[in-house]
Amino acid sequence: MTTHRTATPPRPGSDDYGAHVAGAATARCPLAAHVFEMAMEPMDVHVAQARRTTATVLKQWSLPAAPAEDARLGVSELVSNAIIHGSGDVRLRLRHDGPELRIRVTDDSTAPARRRRASAAGLGGRGLHLVACLSLRWGVADGGRTTCAVIPTLTEAPLCRGTTQLSADPTC
Repeated sequence: MTTHRTATPPRPGSDDYGAHVAGAATARCPLAAHVFEMAMEPMDVHVAQARRTTATVLKQWSLPAAPAEDARLGVSELVSNAIIHGSGDVRLRLRHDGPELRIRVTDDSTAPARRRRASAAGLGGRGLHLVACLSLRWGVADGGRTTCAVIPTLTEAPLCRGTTQLSADPTC
């Protein structure tokens, strides 16, 4: 994968354009945030791939270990939910600017993600609870197609925030 840190993205048709479109880490302008995007087919194997890729990207961005691990877990849960409950290809977008990392996972389903109550014996129902605990805020956007979370990148942030609620406008 090629990493572009220039103000101008590669031109269509150039050798670097495919890597740029397919998921290169890019800065939109010299002082802009880091942005990474990737798309994947809705297959279980891609959850682990998204988790590994996220860890690699966040290491390149020099994110501290604790928030990077929170983000890796959040990406894993959001991508899993999109694959299990969504439809069509899954798109992951990471954006780091200042004290926050924004995670957006989009699929083609208009059914918004919802927290469910986990049963003692069941395996499901815990993913969005984990996302809520790890994030400053989380919610759905784009008519239910996108689930997003904002992870604090300052290591002093508390681990679980009880006030996080699902929002129609998550500002992420």
